[in-house]
Amino acid sequence: LEHTQESVGIVALEESPAETARKLSSLVLNKNSAKEQIPLEELKVGFDKLFGTNRIVMLDHQGAMTDNSILDQLEYMALVGCKYIFIDHITILVSEGVEGLTGNESQDKMMNELLKLVKRHNVYIGLVSHLRKTPNQAKSFEEGKLPSLDSIRGSGSVKQISMDVIGFARDMTAEDIRIRNQIKMSVLKCRHTGLTGPVNGCYYDYETGRLKENSQEFLSIDDMT
Repeated sequence: LEHTQESVGIVALEESPAETARKLSSLVLNKNSAKEQIPLEELKVGFDKLFGTNRIVMLDHQGAMTDNSILDQLEYMALVGCKYIFIDHITILVSEGVEGLTGNESQDKMMNELLKLVKRHNVYIGLVSHLRKTPNQAKSFEEGKLPSLDSIRGSGSVKQISMDVIGFARDMTAEDIRIRNQIKMSVLKCRHTGLTGPVNGCYYDYETGRLKENSQEFLSIDDMT
């Protein structure tokens, strides 16, 4: 939104549009709505600045959806000019089944439909996916282990159809808050260049609720783990 003139579609299936709007409006103010209660009149300033441009389209799923309705809504977002569509997340997206299919077959069908949408309207879809559980003896993703392509939950269609796959990890159990809020990243797939591997991650700033690119100070935290 800050670096393009394009419209953005948001499909946040784990929260209501009101909650999404509240969080985004607080980010405009560089404040974290999870840290403090922001007065309504102040929050409205962020809301008007963000949504006053009419460049954000959010799906009001009302806690339920069908495969046809969600695909119709995604098509609508593309038709009204959304060049970037973010979906959080694939597990809920296929939870109701797709055309009577369930499980991996449902996910395969949905991924194929998303690919058709991308090609038909030349849009970008950012899709969030959960990870498989790690064996009991292995270090978990919640402890900072970076995932691989095979760590993606469900069928292989997510890794096979996606143009790019980026893995995220942070040690949620670390005692040091600097380590706990550091997010490691790795490019697991890049169809355009074929280049993969660890990249400069981000640091979660709890005061502002924003992600900041890792500085050299935060990069050195890796030496502590």
